[in-house]
Amino acid sequence: MKLAGSKQISHEKVNELIAHGLNYVYFRKELEPIYRQQYRDEAAYEFRFRGSIILVLYFVLSYGIFQTISIDEKLIHWLSLYAWVGVITIAVWLMSFSKPFNRFFDLYTTLGATSAVAISFVIIPVIGQDIDNDALLHVAMMYAVVINYSFVGMRFYSALIAGWGGGLIGYLVTVSLNYNIDWTFLHRTYTFSSLLGMIIAYAIDRQHRENYLQNCIIELHKEELTQQAQELERLTQLDALTGLANRRYLTEYLDTQWRHALRHQAPLSIMMVDIDYFKNYNDHFGHIAGDACLQLVAQQLQGISSRSMELAARYGGEEFLLVYPYIDEVEIQKIAQELIQRINALQLFHPASQVSGHVTVSIGCASIKPQENDRLADFIAQADEALYAAKAEGRNRFKIAPCQSKNNVYMI
Repeated sequence: MKLAGSKQISHEKVNELIAHGLNYVYFRKELEPIYRQQYRDEAAYEFRFRGSIILVLYFVLSYGIFQTISIDEKLIHWLSLYAWVGVITIAVWLMSFSKPFNRFFDLYTTLGATSAVAISFVIIPVIGQDIDNDALLHVAMMYAVVINYSFVGMRFYSALIAGWGGGLIGYLVTVSLNYNIDWTFLHRTYTFSSLLGMIIAYAIDRQHRENYLQNCIIELHKEELTQQAQELERLTQLDALTGLANRRYLTEYLDTQWRHALRHQAPLSIMMVDIDYFKNYNDHFGHIAGDACLQLVAQQLQGISSRSMELAARYGGEEFLLVYPYIDEVEIQKIAQELIQRINALQLFHPASQVSGHVTVSIGCASIKPQENDRLADFIAQADEALYAAKAEGRNRFKIAPCQSKNNVYMI
């Protein structure tokens, strides 16, 4: 049985559990409930196959015992008892096919195994005293014990309860019915097989838990690698200075949105944004201040393009490009107007500007419902031309690409 490791526990906790040891075949409270749930599901699934093997062995053993009992009365008596072991096994096997019963796997297997061991125990003194060879009856009881500990799929403590609990119940029933127990033979069969089964069950449970912890570590490593890969992918898509999308990712994204708009005949708008007289700002305050200015402007661009599918990217130097799927010409004008107001509200001191005493931007907008004969490069060029038209007419304003709308200029 192999369980996938859990990601619900930290790497440090797993290391603590490994250091704490598994001698008690029990995890601490952080992990034990998670482990049990996974274990029950997997154990129930595997019992669908194991149960069929157990039933085959049961019928083979039953046939052997049937051949050794010559007294009809005792045969019927034996059948009336040992048939219940088969009924219990079949019932437990069928329950394993129902997923809602998985949560009760420990319960129904423990009850079933306890009953099977108890019945097998009782049969020996009840039937064995009147037949010449009761060896197969002891074999049947050993079969029930060993199967309980090593093949049903119960955890160590559940198997322990079923093995010894079944023996205790069998003993009490035998005593209450006033049958004699041959302890010499039973110690060699029941007691020995129980002790051997305990060792096997303990080793299986402990090894299973060790493997589970190792799988937890593997799953955590996988998750860390996935996160690192995602972070690396994210970093390759971002401009290091501004935190906006970089030119490479912008090209891919804009191409995707262009094809989407073409396929669905949906509007697509872009804004080309340029910081007015940024070179003068850099020359006056220095590159560190210039970088800080770019970052502050980028924050405003990010804020105004934060809805789903919208994107703000650094196009180059002090130029930026914003992508707005499903935004038409009317709406893009409102967004451009708001962006100019946001930048002006920053009041970034710019003594070298020929437009204002603070940092301003010029914007070129373009909107389109692309057709088959339209080209993305031409669409971007229209926004670029609108940007330079806005600059030529005084800056600190936006302009809509003339081929997409009326040739109007909107400014503060």
